[in-house]
Amino acid sequence: MCSYTDPLRLNENHLFRELKNSLPKNIKDTRNILEIRDNVLYVWNAMDFCVMTSNVAITRGVDVPYQKLRPIDPPIFEIKNILINETGTQLALWGNVGLVFMELPKRWGKDGLFQGGKEEILCVVYNETVEIRKARWHPGSTNDSHLLVLTPENTFRLYECELGDKPKVVKCWKVGRVPFSSPSKIPDFSSLGDTAVDFDFATPALRNPEMFASRNVNKNNVVDWNQIEWPILVLRGNGEVLIVRGNVLHGDSPVVSGALSMYPSAEDNYGIDSCSIMCLQTTPPIVVIAMCTGKIYHAILLKEELADNDDGGDNDKKTWYGSTYNFHTPEEALYVYECVEIELGLFFTDNDEKYNCPIHLCSDKGNKSRYFCSHNAGIHMITLPMMSQLEEYINAPEENDDARLPVLSIQSSSQYLICRRIKHTEMNEATPILGIGLLQEPCILIALLHNGNVVARSVIDLYYVPKIEPPEPIIDKKEKVDKENFDMYIKKLLKHETSQPIIKIGSKSVSSRECLQLLYHATDIFRKEHFAKHDTVREEIGKKMRALKVMKTHLLKELDTLMETKKELHQNAERLAERYEDIKDEQEKLAQRAKEVLRLVNYKEPSMTPIERAEAEELKKMEIKIEEMKIKLLELKKKSEHQTGHIENNECSEKKTEIVFRKDQEKTIKTSLGHIANDMKELIAKIKKLEEEVSI
Repeated sequence: MCSYTDPLRLNENHLFRELKNSLPKNIKDTRNILEIRDNVLYVWNAMDFCVMTSNVAITRGVDVPYQKLRPIDPPIFEIKNILINETGTQLALWGNVGLVFMELPKRWGKDGLFQGGKEEILCVVYNETVEIRKARWHPGSTNDSHLLVLTPENTFRLYECELGDKPKVVKCWKVGRVPFSSPSKIPDFSSLGDTAVDFDFATPALRNPEMFASRNVNKNNVVDWNQIEWPILVLRGNGEVLIVRGNVLHGDSPVVSGALSMYPSAEDNYGIDSCSIMCLQTTPPIVVIAMCTGKIYHAILLKEELADNDDGGDNDKKTWYGSTYNFHTPEEALYVYECVEIELGLFFTDNDEKYNCPIHLCSDKGNKSRYFCSHNAGIHMITLPMMSQLEEYINAPEENDDARLPVLSIQSSSQYLICRRIKHTEMNEATPILGIGLLQEPCILIALLHNGNVVARSVIDLYYVPKIEPPEPIIDKKEKVDKENFDMYIKKLLKHETSQPIIKIGSKSVSSRECLQLLYHATDIFRKEHFAKHDTVREEIGKKMRALKVMKTHLLKELDTLMETKKELHQNAERLAERYEDIKDEQEKLAQRAKEVLRLVNYKEPSMTPIERAEAEELKKMEIKIEEMKIKLLELKKKSEHQTGHIENNECSEKKTEIVFRKDQEKTIKTSLGHIANDMKELIAKIKKLEEEVSI
């Protein structure tokens, strides 16, 4: 594909190559299985049963690796839409008969990849089997975990899906009668356009504004979050718009008001084949209503000015009672100020029968003054100059109000971005758009076609800073949501709307022609009611088998990866244990050396206290005395040895000659020996005392 239609060269990316080979071949209607949030592209792969993601902001012609977010319990129904909450923590996948809540993993790293860039990631999902016509995340949820679902039975279901917990149904309420099956010749009200086809949230408002008339609501702690509500605009197929009021997140009972008046009035109530509604968050809100014929009406939601004769005392409490439900009379009205008609295909003349198809409206979160329309014939971009005029009117000073009023002569413009049909395209030829996303800075529209090709086209980027609306607190837990079993799902598919009775002919003869007609009729019933359902069941079982095989292959790979990781961790643990023992021994040695060093440092510390100096002086004196005592002890030992030798000589000489002492000599010798013995005892006692003092 040329660079003009694909400047980012996305068709060469492996993600879109794999996606192109996995797209179903029988898609006939426009859907949205592609979403871009924070420059991260999310797209559903129906063949591989996973969400493929890639950071398109870093692509820019480079084939970057992509990731797969694989649900642990793949859905068994066909996914037609993908919806991500504002905080990027949860993702909703829904089709006509089912809803899936997926918890998105954390992102980190250089390019903000999931779990740092892991190729495949298992994500926790919760499935809910319910028929869905439209689903939107509630903008007033404090933790961004409330999803509002509109069912074909004219019923709203509010889900609360907190992270790590199963989703639960918080509240259910009806906005009309439940459709019922009727005979083929009697049309029911669903065929007359009385069923709700779409809804959107209006600008938040105070429930009781008269309470805050004399107070400044911009100050803190003036307005309670319970006093703020998000009105819901509900579009019916016949063009009527209902409004639902009440803070449903805080347990209030929703109040459904009847059809809003539309001015100026029209005979056909501005069309009988409405398909989409969108409310732009402005002051006052701008409401966009799209028809299948290509007409788009722009209206402003304001309070209705009643005539004097209608402004009775009980007018604000007036209620319209229908056959089954009570609808309050609304206080607001829609003031249509222009109609934009877009071309659903090219080369059509005024006399040709125009192509009609549902139109899907998509807002631009980065620029409120424009929005996009996707349909089977392509993509349009609508610019709204009224947006900037309303902002100027609100923000301008209060003097000279007439000069600040919006100028209706400046009309909105339509730009045909991508065309998928022309006059000569066959009616049965598939040309739907499978998804659109907007990449900011620079602003590039990325569209996925039914054949798998990607078209990326630059659009004018009028940078607009959006206002961050304050969130509302969460509500208590209510009813839990249980997933429908696969066998029950198959039983529902095999349930027959008609039965084939046993034919009892009787005694009357029947011609061969009549028997053949009965056979053809029975065969036709079996072919339409039985064989077709069995083919559908076979396809569903095949899809389930493929999903389980893909999951089994992935789990086996994960198991091998975990076993290798376990082995590596075991080896690392052994190696770390050995290193720990070595480090511990070395640490003990270092601790001993540190103790010795500390002791030596303290011993040689020059700065000592007076007590320590006194003790050191005494130790020195004791050392000197010990040295002196050692010298005396050596002298005494020498004298003792000399005397011992002298005594031995005397004994020897006594043996030879007997020496006779006189009494006075004997007494003198004994006295001298006694003195010497006493001196030796005293010296020995002093020596032992000194040894004890110096710890020798």
